[in-house]
Amino acid sequence: MRPINRIPLMLAMVGALGLTGSALAQSTGITSAQAVQQTNADAAAATANATQADQAADEAKKAANAAVRSSMTPAASTEGAMSANANAATAQSAAVQAQQSATDAQAGAEKAQAANAVANYGVNKNDTQAAAAQGASQASVAAQDATNAASQAQAAAGAAQDATSMQPMPPMQTPMPPPADASVGAAAQVSVTSHPGNSISSNYHVDFDAMDSNHDGSVTRAEAKGNADLMREFHVVDSNHNGRLSKDQMKGWL
Repeated sequence: MRPINRIPLMLAMVGALGLTGSALAQSTGITSAQAVQQTNADAAAATANATQADQAADEAKKAANAAVRSSMTPAASTEGAMSANANAATAQSAAVQAQQSATDAQAGAEKAQAANAVANYGVNKNDTQAAAAQGASQASVAAQDATNAASQAQAAAGAAQDATSMQPMPPMQTPMPPPADASVGAAAQVSVTSHPGNSISSNYHVDFDAMDSNHDGSVTRAEAKGNADLMREFHVVDSNHNGRLSKDQMKGWL
């Protein structure tokens, strides 16, 4: 932090307070030891905060430079490169904010130092005390802002460095359907042939003579209506399609 030239600042403060050289000489409001002590404390605190702000700004600048270097390093993935660039920009912005805060802290320190110089010369103690307190407060707030900005820059620099090693996102995997059950597949297979269906069934037990109610040697649809299976397959068994089933025709079905 650059040294503060107290004499010009003191004269500027005197002018700001509306005091002339003669007024200073004729002034009887000599600053008390307590007032001088307070302005001394405010000026010292403001100077310390300005120094802290300068250091924070320097740290923020270093972090921003590190983030930029990371963003220029070949990244392992496109996503990582984009993240590194974004974090480098964040770090640079924080460094600018830290530097501005350091400038504000310096201005506050100079204001407090000027007020302290005036107080030591015995000018209006109330005005000098207020000016010193204001300068000290400005330097304190600015120093905290600079510290916060430096922390942000350092975090962004770390994130930028980590981003360069970020691996590519794996491609989306389409779930494979479960393997088919071979037994189910075999059961579901259907064989189709060009041969007419075989209507013979071991469960078909028909008494031809009993079904031939008029005993004319054939069974008509009317006589077969009591047997649902035979009625369903009557047209198959009736090979000559005369509407009657002979005992020979029924042999292939019984």
